Amino acid sequence: MKTGLVIYSSSIHRLAEFYCHVFGFEVSEKDESYALLIAGSFELVLLETEVSKKASSTGKAREDTPIKPSFFIDTPLELVGEKIKEKGGALYQPKSWNFGGRQVCDGCDCEGNIFQLRVGKNA
Repeated sequence: MKTGLVIYSSSIHRLAEFYCHVFGFEVSEKDESYALLIAGSFELVLLETEVSKKASSTGKAREDTPIKPSFFIDTPLELVGEKIKEKGGALYQPKSWNFGGRQVCDGCDCEGNIFQLRVGKNA
């Protein structure tokens, strides 16, 4: 099964740049209202609507959002944390734990959307 995620954004360009830089997504197609990013068999769709453009994007983590996407990576947290910070996001270090044989840590992107990193054993 192929999987994907849709995120409403106040700035498609900025958010696409974040996910491409941090997680290696590639822009498959885009226009002024959306961007389709692909990494492996995962599709990330960024949508910019009149409502999402008006939403304040303070960069503060949206702790009350009931969903948290997970990204499985093979890069040490220190290195991916630098990439996240370079593009305006944050990594919640040293608050990490082990789950399912992987090191786990939460972070947020440049618009405050929270995600979880699951670091492989080969990192």
